[in-house]
Amino acid sequence: MSDLLSGRSSLNDFRGIAFVGGFSYADVLDSAKGWSASIRFNQPLLQQFQEFYNRSDTFSLRVCNRCQFMALLGWVPGADVGGSLGDGGDVSQPRFVHNESGRFECCFTSVRIGDSPAIMFKGMEGSSLGVWSALGEGWAYFPDGVPVAIL
Repeated sequence: MSDLLSGRSSLNDFRGIAFVGGFSYADVLDSAKGWSASIRFNQPLLQQFQEFYNRSDTFSLRVCNRCQFMALLGWVPGADVGGSLGDGGDVSQPRFVHNESGRFECCFTSVRIGDSPAIMFKGMEGSSLGVWSALGEGWAYFPDGVPVAIL
């Protein structure tokens, strides 16, 4: 981010981007808000992210609580839901909120891979994978009335 913010690097030079979890932008509740704000309120950087997202030759990987970050940018579940990147969001955009327990939660669950354009899931349709979920903000909130679910 420092290189992107300073202009030393540009997303135009990359095809893939990984948003890692853990201690990036602090390992505190709502840390994704600060990171997404550093993009949303910087017009040249915002434009780079919009162009990267709209390119047909790119991919992104979200790890841990960076899925929250991607939701705040409007990339999860997709830019076609709610507002668009940089418009301040939309009340219909799904997002991740504090667990109902108010605590950090850790659990093992299974996920099924559906039909996806993601290159990382190519040929894996119908497969089930076991994954660990460990988040303080692991509740997916869907403002359109879809029930809330834990990740």
